[in-house]
Amino acid sequence: MNSLHALGQAIYQAGFDAFATVPANPLQRMLPVLKQALLEERYPDFVDGDLEKRVDPRRLQSSAQTVITLAVSYNTGPPGSTPPLHGTISRSAWGLDYHTVLQERMNQVIGYLREHHGAQQCTKAVDTSFLIDRALAVEAGLGYPGSNCAVYVPPFGSWVFLGEILVDIELPPTSRGEQENWSCPVHCDLCIKACPTNALLAPGKIKPQRCLSYLTQMPGTVPMEFRGKLGNRLWGCDTCQQVCPINQEARLTRHQEFAPLVGPHVPLLPLFTLTKREFAEQFGCTSLSWRGKNIIQRNACIVLRNQRNRDALPALEKTAREHPSSMVREAASWAVQELV
Repeated sequence: MNSLHALGQAIYQAGFDAFATVPANPLQRMLPVLKQALLEERYPDFVDGDLEKRVDPRRLQSSAQTVITLAVSYNTGPPGSTPPLHGTISRSAWGLDYHTVLQERMNQVIGYLREHHGAQQCTKAVDTSFLIDRALAVEAGLGYPGSNCAVYVPPFGSWVFLGEILVDIELPPTSRGEQENWSCPVHCDLCIKACPTNALLAPGKIKPQRCLSYLTQMPGTVPMEFRGKLGNRLWGCDTCQQVCPINQEARLTRHQEFAPLVGPHVPLLPLFTLTKREFAEQFGCTSLSWRGKNIIQRNACIVLRNQRNRDALPALEKTAREHPSSMVREAASWAVQELV
């Protein structure tokens, strides 16, 4: 049994669905993609601005020889319709926080690497480092880029969490197709046409500041032009993934950790009376908890306005008067004015 096959078995047993390896060299062909995004004002304002750093794994671990890219499916099925006075949560946040789940599973893989491959230094990355998880996944041949800027990992579609382990040993690289790079996304425009805010400008090009998923997580007030577009979205947006024919046929996940704990739909009115402790008890084990309860309460005000259900007026009026956050009070006051 070759070393890569044995490693693959260990990775699957640790709870990952797919992996690929790539030398820990700079991803030079990502530089023009990032530079173009910067010139076109599409570069995200929440990531590191050092482009050379973002494409070089050795800036995260200087001893890195190989990057092991990893994927876990979270596809537990479609959400169904949203009940009245409820808000919808993105599929990625229904279950346990994927950061915690993936890091625990990575620890098992690292144990295997140390025992069977003599690895000394290993570094975990789960979308919180400056590295570009999607670009590394594509470069390694783990998946291919879609028009919606997500990575597709057959047979799981783009319903996958990505992460990497940087390791100080040399492993055989996996193969990839010559056209599978971030400059050559799949040319299908269904997701582009379906994007409610035109955040998707062209295959593989997105304006993050217009993305509804970003807007539900941003601090401060949500711009007026996007509030109606949020619809029932309390957290995140799956539109560009849901309309994709590939994703509609994607295999369901085997991982019960991502089965709904707080979703797909959440009652909105009880959110306004949650204390910080109660918010942590209800949402703390999920990935949406990191922004805190005020962001969720702000979003709830917008969703209630969009649903045009006057049964929400008493709760919104009380929130507009008494909530300690000016951001939440503003959203509640706006919702009240729109409903009366």
